[in-house]
Amino acid sequence: MAVLEFIGDQLLRPNRAVVFGLGAIAGLAMHHGFYIHGEWHVQAPAIVVGHSLAFAALFIGSVSSSFAGGTLTLESKFVFRYPGFAILGYLVALFTSITVYRLFFNRLARAGFAGPVGARITKLWHMWACRGSKNHLVLDRLHRKYGDFVRTGPTEVTVFHPDVYWVIDGPKAECVKSEWYDILDPNLSLVTARNKFLHQTRRRQWNQGFTTKSIAQYEEKILKYVDQLDVCIEQDVAAHRVSDVRNLFFWFGFDAMGDFVFNKPFNMLQDQKWHHIIVLLQRALSLLGPFSAVPWLIQIGFKLMPRVWILKDWFDMVAWCEKQMHERLQVPEDKLRVPDVAHYLMEDAKTNNFRKESMMWLNGDSLLAIVAGSEPTASVLLGIFCELARNPAHARKIYDEIQGLDIRDARSLSRAPHLEAVISEALRFYPVLPTGGNRKTLEHGVTIGGTYIPPYTTIVAPRYSIMRREDCFERGNEFLPERWFEKPEMIRNKAAYAPFGTGHHSCLGRVLATDDMRLVTARLVSKYHIRFPTGEDGHGVLGDLRDQFTANPGQLHLVFELREKQ
Repeated sequence: MAVLEFIGDQLLRPNRAVVFGLGAIAGLAMHHGFYIHGEWHVQAPAIVVGHSLAFAALFIGSVSSSFAGGTLTLESKFVFRYPGFAILGYLVALFTSITVYRLFFNRLARAGFAGPVGARITKLWHMWACRGSKNHLVLDRLHRKYGDFVRTGPTEVTVFHPDVYWVIDGPKAECVKSEWYDILDPNLSLVTARNKFLHQTRRRQWNQGFTTKSIAQYEEKILKYVDQLDVCIEQDVAAHRVSDVRNLFFWFGFDAMGDFVFNKPFNMLQDQKWHHIIVLLQRALSLLGPFSAVPWLIQIGFKLMPRVWILKDWFDMVAWCEKQMHERLQVPEDKLRVPDVAHYLMEDAKTNNFRKESMMWLNGDSLLAIVAGSEPTASVLLGIFCELARNPAHARKIYDEIQGLDIRDARSLSRAPHLEAVISEALRFYPVLPTGGNRKTLEHGVTIGGTYIPPYTTIVAPRYSIMRREDCFERGNEFLPERWFEKPEMIRNKAAYAPFGTGHHSCLGRVLATDDMRLVTARLVSKYHIRFPTGEDGHGVLGDLRDQFTANPGQLHLVFELREKQ
């Protein structure tokens, strides 16, 4: 209070009031002339540096102005004499204008979308609210309080209506990916491509690696890691140890994906320990829990402080992925028994003579493929086995129906209805993208469930909440696989079910991921009884889940016991 009184007293002095006013005019001009037009998140580092230099120049000018004598205009003398008041006026006017505009005058304010006052002013509110990486729970609480359409940012609406997926990603969608997807800038990748034409062009390259023939070839690789996973569990059984299933499933996912992308695994199942680069990756991804809400702050951290704190882990991990891709480029294609994804991506790079842009695509795709291909599979497997231990009747049904099927053939296992239902229900109940996948409306806006979303608005569609809606799934907060084949009436609105996305933005690896889940589940259920160790109930899988764009579930420990041979 004393500080405010002092500032007010100082501003009563005419010269200082003039300087403060000039700064205020500059602040208003910046907001209304620049910041309310277009996107500025990628330029955020330059804006910070530019402002810092300008403020420093004012203070330097205050020293040199004393030697300028009469060569300066009266206004310049005032500004250089009182630089602190010029800066104060600029910042007060800028942030006051931003706050007033966002609360009362921008498109969402005029449309009357409800939401927390703090969220309407700044996404820093949201960052603080999900500082524990629990954005899925934050949004779920907002849904219960405000309804199906909630203003969760100055230009952001979170939509809980089940029609949202079709509108934002369907064949006639008039949306693009949001600012978040510039996270790899300047590198490029299929997952982060915001330009629709570039995305479609790159997806055609990826499609070559996901043909029926290609997936059948990859299945041979997957089986090797299913065998290694089984060996790890066998060793736990022989030693009467409780199995750390979270470690095992993540090791499996990353080993299989390393082979899938780079034609060499991380050897974590073989060594039974985390690879150092995956430890860095896990630490780096923890940034995405709270900071996904503020992509401009991510850009500032990445561009201005790349070697600070766990930001260093991110860049070390990116450098490692780039190194792996460069090493992969040196491997003769005739030495590969089974082509990997890099094989198809490199064809495009070769066609373009490995130009800089082609290498940026290769580097970005290698990183995103490792993350997007391994963590989701591990996450859903944890959900599946948590539920099998919680309700052994599901395991018994799967065991009975896979008798006579080839448990080393994913196509054969697709004929096991309860296994398929358990996987489908796990994808619903344990979504791999709890709240991620933001889109942005274009110049005409969109209408969802009768509600118009204005142009240039970010739309969040949280799967965690939508796929639990009672009006879409009867007893939506319960794990009930029978809804997928025995009791279809329990699915009241299938539009709410989009675990792999919709349309051209749907997950390319959905078939491969589902095959992984079939093969692992069938192998372990056919060989073992599964239960929780004494004192545990699997609550931590969801209870400790962290929403880091992809889901990062909590710990799961299980006891495996060999079935008696029949």
